[in-house]
Amino acid sequence: MTNILDAIDENQPEAFIKFTHHTELDFYKEQLMDLIHLLEGYLIGESAEEEIRDWGKRASEDKVRLGLSLSQSIEHFNSIRGVLWEEVSLLAERMEHLTAGGCIKLGNLINEFVDGLILIFTNSYTGQANKRLRAQQEVIDELSTPVISIVDGVAVLPIVGDIDTHRARILLEHTLRETTNKEVDCLIMDLSGVFIVDTMVAQELFKIIDSLKLTGVDVNLTGMRPELAHSVVTLGINFDNVKLYNNLGQALKAFGIVRK
Repeated sequence: MTNILDAIDENQPEAFIKFTHHTELDFYKEQLMDLIHLLEGYLIGESAEEEIRDWGKRASEDKVRLGLSLSQSIEHFNSIRGVLWEEVSLLAERMEHLTAGGCIKLGNLINEFVDGLILIFTNSYTGQANKRLRAQQEVIDELSTPVISIVDGVAVLPIVGDIDTHRARILLEHTLRETTNKEVDCLIMDLSGVFIVDTMVAQELFKIIDSLKLTGVDVNLTGMRPELAHSVVTLGINFDNVKLYNNLGQALKAFGIVRK
């Protein structure tokens, strides 16, 4: 086990620091011990597929939690493989009756074990990483569409950054939900942070406006950039029932919200 830790420290110093940080070292040593027991059982022909699969899944969860990339993790397994092969070489030197053929057979079994473990680990790691990315994306989506209450019944929705089909859908769902939960009667949608505008963006924005109107929310627009205005005119979108303001401060003043 010490040899494995030394190999990781030499080949992957960044990973070694993560493994040995505070309480992680004892946990990792225990994990390595379980792996060695699984290898011993594999070498003597004991079937432990379920245990190996379970170990691979748990190891993938730990690597994702520690922030190791897939390539770092695979390199980590290859470090373990290298140490195991060194142990085979030392064993061959100590045991005169162990033939070259026996060493090769033992090495092949080690390779089969490690390769199979890498496959199990990779599949599980990918699933864990994707699950974590989806969770992070959901948080980002929530944070990127804040409906901020100003006074009773009045809220502001600042839109910043590019809007694609995915974000437009999230924006619509979140805005409808939040305006209902916060009992918003009037929503001020600030577009000053929308820099890239095309006809798709304009269409999606006004789908949101129309949907909010159907729920009884009065929508006011501020910060409309010239590019967005041009797209809107080109599409022939009607602004008759939408109040427009040059900037957010102007809109807030219209609602009697001023700095004292």
